[in-house]
Amino acid sequence: MNLDVLFNAPPRSERIDLLESLAQDLSQESNLRVNFICTHNSRRSHFCEILFRSAALHVGLTHVQTYSGGTEGTALFPEVAASFERHGFTAESTDAEGQRAWKIFHSDLEKPEESPLLFSKAYTHEANPQENYHAVMVCDSANEACPVVFGATKRHPLLFVDPKRSDGTPEQSRVYDATLQDIASEMGFVARRIALNFSLA
Repeated sequence: MNLDVLFNAPPRSERIDLLESLAQDLSQESNLRVNFICTHNSRRSHFCEILFRSAALHVGLTHVQTYSGGTEGTALFPEVAASFERHGFTAESTDAEGQRAWKIFHSDLEKPEESPLLFSKAYTHEANPQENYHAVMVCDSANEACPVVFGATKRHPLLFVDPKRSDGTPEQSRVYDATLQDIASEMGFVARRIALNFSLA
């Protein structure tokens, strides 16, 4: 899928105010670090990490670093990588931290060596920032389990429906692709708003 189409698709209207508020807060940072947090760091948080980094690069933001973590670590679910590949990204697997790890990137935006290594971990893992970052909570259970996120400058709820509900069904690929596209539309919206705010500053 063309990156302009992916990141310029309009978010759902009922989410606009939430996204505007998030973009306003993130626009205050000249060195922006965002950690996307869900329960198992296996699906939604990785979608968000990759898509927000990619959306930021797509609109020319060079001061954005993205991370992801869970209230516990498990493993990145392989359908996440497969969905990215169906949308024109490269997904390369390797071994790290005693588990399968990934580099998932779009060749129009970054080189393989520039892409961070992705693996499932707790949000407090040493690979993630320990302070001066924005925590974006992307699932209900993590949002409820973490009323305080240690080290975060601010905590933002941005909840998405878990595509796990489709695992093992004939709908699995369709649901994961829809989740990717939904999150991409919101990450693209936020990145464009940040870029606009910087141009007006």
